Amino acid sequence: MFTLHAFHPTRGHWTEAKLGSLASLREDPEVTVWLDLESPSEEEARVLSDVFHFHPLAIEDTLQDYGHPKIDTFDDHVFMIVHGIDFSRVNLEKSMDIRTLELDIFVGERYLVTHHGDPAVRSINELHKDVCEPGHRPWVSVRLLHRLLDRLVDNFLPVMDQVGAKLEILEDQIIHNPEPDLLEKVLEAKKSIQKVRRMAAHQRLILESLARGHLELIPRESLAFFRDIYDHFVRVADLAEAYREGAQSAVEAYLSMSANKTNEIMKVLTQISTVMLPLTFIAGIYGMNFDLMPELRWTYGYPFAVGLMVITAAGLLIWFRRRHWL
Repeated sequence: MFTLHAFHPTRGHWTEAKLGSLASLREDPEVTVWLDLESPSEEEARVLSDVFHFHPLAIEDTLQDYGHPKIDTFDDHVFMIVHGIDFSRVNLEKSMDIRTLELDIFVGERYLVTHHGDPAVRSINELHKDVCEPGHRPWVSVRLLHRLLDRLVDNFLPVMDQVGAKLEILEDQIIHNPEPDLLEKVLEAKKSIQKVRRMAAHQRLILESLARGHLELIPRESLAFFRDIYDHFVRVADLAEAYREGAQSAVEAYLSMSANKTNEIMKVLTQISTVMLPLTFIAGIYGMNFDLMPELRWTYGYPFAVGLMVITAAGLLIWFRRRHWL
């Protein structure tokens, strides 16, 4: 599946229904094109080599799931792989699992080519709506790239804020009632945040290259817009690092609270054992049935033994309370 947008300084914007028109559009020096490929067929993917003549290694990385963000610079275009939030699989009310989608981008002087295998790339869908709205200044490839990356980065922030709020709730629940299912949720959140953190470390370098003017493709007057994107993504990376530490703190809090809870249980059991030990000793003495025991046939022997046990237990409990052990 594909969507082909064309932009002309005077004719404005229109879409083409056939890939066959792409070659003639590329020959027009005033036309900028945006080709969006969504799980393309072999015939649709062939335009990457036949029409645009992209490097074979870049095409290979595009058609396969590369996994990590990257950027490569060629003679007449730049190839990059970036990641965005997979909103079709994000439901923080039920699960803390955060997944990302790979987005492959080729950008040249008069074209932008995007490739993705899932229709749920929100930044792509938002850009489709943007270019169809009337009243915009002319769309050029660098402006298309800026708007796409800007939307992609901004879509991270609400999800990261929700993750932070969810972690705070989990920490409060752990402090008040450290149940095992809370630990599972925190560990799931930690795993997801760690994935986002690893991705952000690579993607941050890509956006920094765009923002610092390392690419000749981006004019100097556009660098400020890409610096704004970079600054926003720095916040995403910082939040990922902070939430990773927060998740680790929540795990440590769970272990600490569980240990405290275990200590309280052991404290109670120890107190019970300490109280029962002398009572067992007394019962053991008076439970012996030697014929010459003085209290064996004593009329008040049983009440005396029971009373001695009660007095001993009460004395130990009073002593525990005075020592603040109870």
